[in-house]
Amino acid sequence: MEPLKLIKSVQEKPDENLQEEDTEKVIKNKKTKKKIKLLQKAIQKRNIKKEFQEEMKKQGKKPKMLKQTSDILPFVQIDEDYILLKEGVMDIFQVKTKNIHALNDADLNYLLLNRAQFLRSYFRSFKEVILNFPTNTEIQRAYWLKKQQQATNPSRLKYIEQKLFEFEYLERERYNREFFMFIYAGDKEELEDRKHDCIQGMKSSFPLQELAKSKKEQILFLLNNQNTQL
Repeated sequence: MEPLKLIKSVQEKPDENLQEEDTEKVIKNKKTKKKIKLLQKAIQKRNIKKEFQEEMKKQGKKPKMLKQTSDILPFVQIDEDYILLKEGVMDIFQVKTKNIHALNDADLNYLLLNRAQFLRSYFRSFKEVILNFPTNTEIQRAYWLKKQQQATNPSRLKYIEQKLFEFEYLERERYNREFFMFIYAGDKEELEDRKHDCIQGMKSSFPLQELAKSKKEQILFLLNNQNTQL
């Protein structure tokens, strides 16, 4: 008798097309499930919003909507010596800057030490704001307009016209960087004390200058409308 021979079973190769189809089906199912979940979340949020609005209507209340700028900004009224806020009061001073690049080392160190001393001693709320303001040449233009009325020489008049043109160009194209200090307090009496402390503390480094009401209005306008020019 001849010995038995092992017969190897021939394994069929998997169909690559079937595998690709199964993979595409899995991916499509995952995407479909994800879309369904997102849709369910959106429907749930909408239902919660409707329930809230219906509950407010039952109670005779309307959902509070901030529709005006005055509802958002903290300012209430501007007076000459203070600004009334919804919570407390404040005032604005202009900081007189110095050219620190023109100072020697001794003067610069003295200036910085005085500044550091103020920051260590004054621990109450304040804010320093930097804004770009158009160059104001009103005083210079008034002077040359007066000279223009008095001048009779054609060469002199031509020179004055050139100066007036330069001042108009500066006002239209040039901006000055100005520094301001906002001082906050709970009431007007407390604000006066804090203003006095800041003026005395900054006197030796960067003195504070009081501002007119119109200037304060411009500062607040620029601060809350930064894409608008004065």
